[in-house]
Amino acid sequence: MWPTYLNSLRESMSRRVALVLLGVAILVAVAFNWIVHVRNASGVTMIVIGAQAPSPSAIAVPDVLESELHAAGSLWLLLAVFAAAPLLTATFEKGWLELIFSKGTARWRILTGRFLAGLTLYALIFALATLPVAARLWWRTGVGTWQISLALVVQTFSFAALLSVAALTALSQKGVAIPIIASVAIWVLSPSLAKREETFYQLFSSRAVREIVDWAYRILPKCSELEDLCVFFLHSKIGSWWPVWSTGLFTISILGLTIWLLHRKSF
Repeated sequence: MWPTYLNSLRESMSRRVALVLLGVAILVAVAFNWIVHVRNASGVTMIVIGAQAPSPSAIAVPDVLESELHAAGSLWLLLAVFAAAPLLTATFEKGWLELIFSKGTARWRILTGRFLAGLTLYALIFALATLPVAARLWWRTGVGTWQISLALVVQTFSFAALLSVAALTALSQKGVAIPIIASVAIWVLSPSLAKREETFYQLFSSRAVREIVDWAYRILPKCSELEDLCVFFLHSKIGSWWPVWSTGLFTISILGLTIWLLHRKSF
């Protein structure tokens, strides 16, 4: 599994999409550092964001990190799917298929290695875009920004749920489009299901349909709620772990199903 993981990382870095995303992440970090200024006025550390009025560091630092987290939970999460999904679909392409699966390595090890490489890619993008700003603010203001590290873990966990869907649909061997569409669909559905009383309930009055929507919410990953959990943690404590363990159960179940189908599949 380890050689597959390292080879998949090298493969991802050879793809233009991944390199572009890493470059954009660095540019975003530079832009955040450029517009966020730390100033000392009468012994009080103030934060100036762009042309906004100065704010006390204790208030402004969590707000800056919140802005970064919203980008990490939406823009980066979505774009990383486009970069990581090809790692999974390439495994089942003709030519690659015969080469990879003819080496005697267990199929689940190959899939797991490529899956972990996709997670690493997202975590690296997240870290490059957010950690430099967080480290600078902590160094200059003394306000703790360690919460961003937990957010990195949680958001990578959220991305794992989307990538597990991509892995399952990649077994169809229909190219990269279906895994990307399936993952994006789950990501788009997540906030709508979380606020189903304001969305689906307004469209459907049938109790049976609403029950189906409720079960879809319980089963599918809670990407939007995981993002909200990270943002809430910047200002307070985590109130509920429901989005975490329910998303984890979904991810484990989908990965288990994918590995079982891969083991039984005849190529």
